Amino acid sequence: MNRPNLFILLPLLSFFWLVSGVFTAGFLYPGYSHLAQFMSVLGATGTEHGAWVNLIVFAGAEIWVILFVVFALRAVSGRPLVMAGLILLGLYAVLLMIAALFPCDFECRPEAPSLSHLVHAAAGFLAYLSGLCGLYLVSLGLRRADSVKVQVRLAAALFVAGAGLLSGIVLSQDFGGLFQRLLEILLYVWMVLAGIALSHVQANDRLLMRQPQTWHGSKS
Repeated sequence: MNRPNLFILLPLLSFFWLVSGVFTAGFLYPGYSHLAQFMSVLGATGTEHGAWVNLIVFAGAEIWVILFVVFALRAVSGRPLVMAGLILLGLYAVLLMIAALFPCDFECRPEAPSLSHLVHAAAGFLAYLSGLCGLYLVSLGLRRADSVKVQVRLAAALFVAGAGLLSGIVLSQDFGGLFQRLLEILLYVWMVLAGIALSHVQANDRLLMRQPQTWHGSKS
């Protein structure tokens, strides 16, 4: 397997890991609503399968994102804007792992939240914000000189859409789960698009390295 393929496969592995785990846990949770309830409800304090949902599903999905960031950082040395964005994306994954280690209170909407719930909520919010900012910087850093306007507009549109969905997660009482899932889909699609661009960058760099050097010397 060529490393450029990892830039696409790792986000996809993380996505399908998360989706399959959430649907399985949701099936085992009586009366669970994917539209109204957060994914965190499945790992909340007091749930029957909360421990394995948090560690295997939620934290496990972020391992693939961290691997994506590690491989990507090795491929973009010398591009500080992209590297800064990737570091923020790595922070996104780490914060979600912290949120998994500090589960929310039962049903995730307590009147008197515990310390674990407060840490969970803060880590989750900051994770999504970090992910959006990170992918925006990566997109700007990978834009092509001949299509700057298109890529800047696309990155801006995705960022604004993501910010709107994040607001929906915070404010909506009836469709918080839907907004969260749409935001997750947006982030993963954006990661795959960034992975495709990173694959092209690394392929072009390798091509340049393989080109023979031409030396011009004078005849004696």
